[in-house]
Amino acid sequence: MKTFQTNHLPGRTVRTSEGKEYLWFSGTDYLGMGHDEIFRRFLNEGLDRYGLHFGASRNNSLRLDVYEEAESRLADWIGSPASLLVSSGMWAGQLVMKRIEEIVHADPLVSTICYHYAPKAHPAVWGKDLNISTNPWIDWAKQTIDSISRCHQNMAHVICTDGIGSPMVEAFDFSIFANLPAAGNIWIVVDESHTLGVYKNAGKSIYRSINELGKAHVILVSSLNKALGIPAGVIACEKATYDLLRYNPWFAGASPPSPGYIFALSKLLETDHYTKVQKMLAANIDYFNQELKVHDMFGNVSGYPVFCSQNALLFDHLLSRQIMASCFSYPSPDDSAITRLAISALHQKEDLNRLAEVCNGFIF
Repeated sequence: MKTFQTNHLPGRTVRTSEGKEYLWFSGTDYLGMGHDEIFRRFLNEGLDRYGLHFGASRNNSLRLDVYEEAESRLADWIGSPASLLVSSGMWAGQLVMKRIEEIVHADPLVSTICYHYAPKAHPAVWGKDLNISTNPWIDWAKQTIDSISRCHQNMAHVICTDGIGSPMVEAFDFSIFANLPAAGNIWIVVDESHTLGVYKNAGKSIYRSINELGKAHVILVSSLNKALGIPAGVIACEKATYDLLRYNPWFAGASPPSPGYIFALSKLLETDHYTKVQKMLAANIDYFNQELKVHDMFGNVSGYPVFCSQNALLFDHLLSRQIMASCFSYPSPDDSAITRLAISALHQKEDLNRLAEVCNGFIF
């Protein structure tokens, strides 16, 4: 596996420490927030107002309004009754999984809990009785629904899944959960770190589509440090779940994200800037798909900016033509390396033309 160093933040291009420049088609800055001037302006305003960090618990006697303001806007954007900001996406997931039994046992009729972990579920949503399925996602979902349908009513069920397949991209059809039993005490915990701001419903969230099925309590956990560019994480959930997590020692004892960034998040949501930029990203994805002639070479999902190939030679082919993708083993060092291309809202048509030209010329 080849690695490179740089002293500059990648955008449309990246310059390595050796002085070589490449078109940059990698990473998770799908909306290009790392170079967004409106974001920069809001962030500078937030840093001027709130300083560089907030050195106190959010449950302290003195509290900053900006966190609750941003959480209210974020919940409206996601489509959830409430949202809770934490320091990272990983901690968002693990905070939920540490307290999920307390959340579920709020129903006094629950006697036991059964966990159902989707194939390749991210470690953020790993919890008790971890047993990750190796079946295709749709087969796992059907088996899970069948298993839940045959269980007694006093058993609660916690379903843990990602919002989209990774590292090989795969769409998940959550409408299948409409077949869950109506009377069940069921919780779906979904990690949207790679979909929030990018995929479905103008990029806002897939929370709505699962919640509208009416068959389960839905808890979204997500990093905000990918598409949205905010070094923080979020939990979107029902108000009762928010209250339980907000006043839990695991939350009270953790440092909050920087208020300057949270101010920027609130302003970006207030001005609907994320939705505007997501439309630019969607146009880039559509344009690249029109120019690409070798669709069979990639694993891809309609409307999603990531294109993956199990052919490691593609990475070298691109690199030799001044295009840098990524190719590394994930999530463990023993996994096969995946060549991964990521389109962003920053890319111009000439960038996409060049990428399509080089991909079309690859013999696989």
